Amino acid sequence: MIRHLCLIVTLATAALLMGLLPGCGNSETRPVDPQPENPFEDFVLGRADALEVVTWNLHNFAEDAGRDEVALAAQVIEALGADVVAVQEIAESSRFDDLLEALPAWSGVQANTDNYQNLGYVWLDSTVTVRSLGEVRPQVDEAWRAFPRWPLVLEITWQGHDLALINNHFKCCGDGILESSNPNDEETRRQLACDLLEEHIAGAYAGQPVILLGDLNDNLADAWENNVFTTFLAQPEAYRFADQEVAEGPANGWSWGPGRSHLDHIMVTAPLFSALEADGAACRTVRVDRALPNGQFGDDLSDHAPVVLILPGAFLP
Repeated sequence: MIRHLCLIVTLATAALLMGLLPGCGNSETRPVDPQPENPFEDFVLGRADALEVVTWNLHNFAEDAGRDEVALAAQVIEALGADVVAVQEIAESSRFDDLLEALPAWSGVQANTDNYQNLGYVWLDSTVTVRSLGEVRPQVDEAWRAFPRWPLVLEITWQGHDLALINNHFKCCGDGILESSNPNDEETRRQLACDLLEEHIAGAYAGQPVILLGDLNDNLADAWENNVFTTFLAQPEAYRFADQEVAEGPANGWSWGPGRSHLDHIMVTAPLFSALEADGAACRTVRVDRALPNGQFGDDLSDHAPVVLILPGAFLP
């Protein structure tokens, strides 16, 4: 059962656009200033017949670049046009509010359970109805060790289809070696997070469509003895990582760097397998960093590129 805790909910409000009317007689027409160009407009998703979900680590948003970072993030989200964007590393609550103000067609929510980096969601009002918001807080002594920040749950309805999303940001770092006997080992902590999330999904959402996503801070393609995701990988009839081929593919498709490693993942439960296997389904890293001059994306926005999951609506349960 999900425990609903204190969340800060901010709904983006619509802004009125005012144009200048041309004058009469011999007076000159005053030109209307053009809208600023969106450098990410070539990355549009926006398929009306498919559910599009994105995970994106915004890298200490917006602690360093401030309003410039807010404007760039808003342009990326607007260009992608995805139904739901799960974000990580909200460092300044007021900047997230600014982001929503810059996105009049979207609403959003951010958690306030971490003193430094919080989780959040942004969703498209025209396609998504939010049914509930909550956090996963396992009632075990070691839960704090598994989750530096509590997984954030968003239950939605999209075109008549109900599903749950679980946004995560696992413990970072480590040496790539899983030391199960050491509870402070970073890989061990991430493995524990997976174990607790699997227990939660199997109990609270048995037989239901769930999308688990976020910056999970580890490599899906690691050898089995050092792989923190084995609790899911060992049950292919119940769970599937939609980005498995991305993790095993060429570096130019990896999300962190971007191109240095693949740490941002999207996993689905069995009721979504048919949609994942359907024509038109996809999971990939969207290399929006390539739209900006060399280095600007990392300097002004994030060291992660968004990862998108596209599921044709006709195959959703």
